[in-house]
Amino acid sequence: MVNEKVSHMTRIIRSNNILVWTGILLVCLVFIAPVAAMDTGIKVFSTPSGAQVSVDGFWYDTTTATFTDIGYGYHTVWVTMDGYQSYTQSVSITSPGIEVINAVLQPVPPTIGSLNLVSTPGGADIWVDNRYYGNTPQLIGGLAPGFRAVLLRKAGYEDYTQDIRIDAGEVSSFNAGLSEYKAQPGYGSLQIDSTPPGAAIYLENNYKGSTPSDGVFDINQLTPGSYTLKLVSKDYQPYVQTVTVQNGIINDIHATLVPVPPGPTPDTTGQINVGSSPAGANIYLDNAYRGITPLTLVDIPQGSHAIILKINGYQDWTSTVNVAAGSYTQVSGTLSAGPQPNPPAPAPQPTKSPLSVIAIISAIGICGAATILWRKNE
Repeated sequence: MVNEKVSHMTRIIRSNNILVWTGILLVCLVFIAPVAAMDTGIKVFSTPSGAQVSVDGFWYDTTTATFTDIGYGYHTVWVTMDGYQSYTQSVSITSPGIEVINAVLQPVPPTIGSLNLVSTPGGADIWVDNRYYGNTPQLIGGLAPGFRAVLLRKAGYEDYTQDIRIDAGEVSSFNAGLSEYKAQPGYGSLQIDSTPPGAAIYLENNYKGSTPSDGVFDINQLTPGSYTLKLVSKDYQPYVQTVTVQNGIINDIHATLVPVPPGPTPDTTGQINVGSSPAGANIYLDNAYRGITPLTLVDIPQGSHAIILKINGYQDWTSTVNVAAGSYTQVSGTLSAGPQPNPPAPAPQPTKSPLSVIAIISAIGICGAATILWRKNE
């Protein structure tokens, strides 16, 4: 009888041990796994999925995409897909964790319009609906009908903003008169270009834009003081400089980027800086959609590639570009107006997000550990 009681108590203790170990494993799943997975960055979903996504014009991927090495500060996310209007959102990263963006892309209407934009004086940076389109004067195609938010920036001048109406099948013309800085409050400006172009620009760790292939990038209305300027480009070492901004002074920054020293594995990729007239053309490289001009394409395998530029209402522009390893190539195409519409691509059905890999592995581990402990107590 005593032996039976002891055996019974032993089974109870072993059963409790199973519960204890299972509880410990669950705690690991709930607390330790999320901490281990606490990356810092941005995760981008899109509807439809499979869109091109860019963070700061430097990191590229296809949705669904996660970017975890971008650092703190403000970042700008672009999501583009042929047949859909581009999506732009700014995100501030201030602490560990993943910021999630759900980009719902709107189809481009069957008939679109264009904007012929001029400024006085010329050479102003153009932003339409938060997307960079080069410098004035500029013809911009592929714009959806309706009012588009236009921002012009030029060093030494106040930022100019205006909502401009775009009509389907029409070219809207607009001439913006820029105003010089007032004496008070006093501002200074930066004019930045780089060799090679297409470098992402950060001022005080806040993303500002990318250096253009033709002209300069302006950062306006800066309060006098010292700022840290950083330019980043694939295959090149970061360019860092402390700049002093003074009242009424325009600082010209000509940054020459130094290639990353060759490693044990030879670099087999290069870059293509793609422009077009009109701006806003869809870029296809080897029949794969890559985004909207102006744009710098990175990590392109060395060798010959076919490039096509498309805008509704214009004839396709085609060419061949040769990419050299560790270097960049400039390509610019002029599209001719013609009856060659490009209808929007049908929207693919969005797919469900897969289960977390950590959750799956943890669940398997819990089941396996519980099974082993159970067998030991049989």
